[in-house]
Amino acid sequence: MRKDVFKAGEISEICRVSRQTVNRWLNIGELQGYRPTKNAVWRITRKELIKFMDNNRIPLDFLKEDKIKILIVDDDVNLVLGILRALREEVKFVFESAYSGFSAGTKLENFKPDIVILDIFLGDMDGREFFTYIRQNPELNNTKVIGISGKLFQEEIKQALEMGFDSFLEKPFDMENLKKEIFQVYEK
Repeated sequence: MRKDVFKAGEISEICRVSRQTVNRWLNIGELQGYRPTKNAVWRITRKELIKFMDNNRIPLDFLKEDKIKILIVDDDVNLVLGILRALREEVKFVFESAYSGFSAGTKLENFKPDIVILDIFLGDMDGREFFTYIRQNPELNNTKVIGISGKLFQEEIKQALEMGFDSFLEKPFDMENLKKEIFQVYEK
């Protein structure tokens, strides 16, 4: 998972130390970080983390593990399986899938994807509601969302993009185009 900004809890996992240790490093200035607001949690840039880990001889193993975590949410099992088959060819992708909004919510919390490929018309909810849930969760601020649907009019697609979707593909779509779209939104 390629990230450019980390929270103290994430750094504690990367460095295999307690969160208190990371906060101590930050408070004494050993590790450089910032707080967006006075009471916000610490944020540490990728550059500062690498510099700190290198200076303290902490293995940079997390860099080798940079993967794009993708959650595919669609109630069409065949489409999900087709996407999974296409994405398996790409070694930079790690993925989970969900066939309903409810199961997607659970996977979202546990998996914390970089990208969600989200069908607008799920069996149990409207994908736009699920999108709003993603955007309201501060832990998922950096999560990108690619909307998919074969039932929306152009004006509705425009509204979804204005709502904040990072990209939108109309079904049926070419799997190579999906891969390109994933890389494009990931680099935004």
